[in-house]
Amino acid sequence: MRLTHGRVTLELHELRQAAGPALLLLHELYGSAASWGEAPAMWPGAVYALDFCGHGRSDWIKGGGYYAELLVSDADAVLAQVGHAAVAGAGLGAYVAALLAGARPDIVPAALLLPGAGLDGGGERPDFDRPRVPLDVAVPGEPGGDHDPLVRVLEDVRPSDYVAALVEPARRLLLLEDGEPRPPWWQALRRHPRAEALTGDLRAALACLAG
Repeated sequence: MRLTHGRVTLELHELRQAAGPALLLLHELYGSAASWGEAPAMWPGAVYALDFCGHGRSDWIKGGGYYAELLVSDADAVLAQVGHAAVAGAGLGAYVAALLAGARPDIVPAALLLPGAGLDGGGERPDFDRPRVPLDVAVPGEPGGDHDPLVRVLEDVRPSDYVAALVEPARRLLLLEDGEPRPPWWQALRRHPRAEALTGDLRAALACLAG
């Protein structure tokens, strides 16, 4: 499904058709809807997955840049089509899922936050000593594939109190913990009054999200 949103056209994938609660999947940095593997089969209802702008089959932005709030608006445009849906996000998609849950508590009953690429973002404060790599130069460890090199700037700086304030209206947050360190914004969300820490695998986490 192709959705026109602002200056770009987004690719929305319907990965599973079924009666029951809907789920919207939001991929990690440099990922796409294809990153979710067998996850759609673990959900009891319809499953949709978005390719963020600059990723997968969605358009690249021309004459502008990428930032997390732009991806939130991408996902919000999807919800306008899909309607009431739980949200699961990995890495950068987890950050977006949290902000979306805070912005649309009327139609997002719960959000599941998962680890993945882009989870750390740019940190709490700017690192002025960090070397800046030209966008036409390959970065070790960065995957190839279907993404705009400019999406690197999605690793921008956001303080944790910014995220905590915007997510405060969310109805339910599920944070999948695996013992690995988490960035300050994630740590702040652990104190959300409707946050729940989960352990285990993706299947168990999705079952909790559906419950």
